[in-house]
Amino acid sequence: MKIHSICMVKNESDIIAQTLKSAAMWSDFIYVYDNGSSDGTWEQVIKLAKDYEQIIPYKQESKPYAESLRSEPFNDYRANSSDGDWWCQLDADEIYIDDPKAFLSKVPRKYGVVWAASFEYYFTNKDLELYNQNPSLYADDVPVEQKCRYYINNWSEPRFFKYKKSLVWEKSLTNDVGRMPDGVGASYRERIRLKHYQYRSPQQIQKRLDTRLQAMQDGIFLHEKQKDWKEKLENTVENDVTNFSYDKDYLPQSWKERVVEASKFLYDAHDGKYIINEEAIPKIPTSPSILSQLINRILRIPKKIKSFIRQSSTV
Repeated sequence: MKIHSICMVKNESDIIAQTLKSAAMWSDFIYVYDNGSSDGTWEQVIKLAKDYEQIIPYKQESKPYAESLRSEPFNDYRANSSDGDWWCQLDADEIYIDDPKAFLSKVPRKYGVVWAASFEYYFTNKDLELYNQNPSLYADDVPVEQKCRYYINNWSEPRFFKYKKSLVWEKSLTNDVGRMPDGVGASYRERIRLKHYQYRSPQQIQKRLDTRLQAMQDGIFLHEKQKDWKEKLENTVENDVTNFSYDKDYLPQSWKERVVEASKFLYDAHDGKYIINEEAIPKIPTSPSILSQLINRILRIPKKIKSFIRQSSTV
């Protein structure tokens, strides 16, 4: 069994090396597709590829973002894969808690999809206090697990699918289809756990918002366009994750709009204790048809927010 990871990335220079080095511990191949970085991210990928044979710089090409862009490296490199291998949709700002190699080896043959329980990390008022006292604590070269400690488990989505020669994955110009190939099969009942670092420091958050500004204007990443983003997030446990609304005239401008209240979140003591919150995340479907229905249901509430399910990190 081999693991093939597809990493879509744009302007993640402060974390991409940590993500790829971590993924190289369990991935046999990491195909990196840079969607137009301008901050040195692509140059880091090329440099890392010299030291890690698993890392394969696929290409750097700026295109309107859609999940199905991942189909390009899949189709170009699927000849490297054999039936029973796993493919991962790797985000550029995440580190796995569970070892995918060990986890996937225990998945029964009848299952073709594995969902991830995503522990989402945020920049809080406690972080802001420390930052104001000493900005170097949140410098780009500080390991992300050292500076980011406040999190919640408020999301889950399919992240691995099992390869078979019959799979068909076509590129789509829309962002509401093409998340995975057709015919992947049933979803495994257990979730693999990962840490997702979307909001890491004032300078990174500002870069994230600036990078996504045009995409937001074009109707992508609309989850960033909630005026009540902070309130919705801090009360996520009591809300249906599909209960989403946005303001068409609102565009976030400053990193300060992304500072949240630490008391509303859990603190990562680096003790290995991460509890999945089944009440705050989408349910794992019981059949492939229900998987499709679930994704479509989330994406069309309302239809305009079709990108909500996968707007975790990459543009």
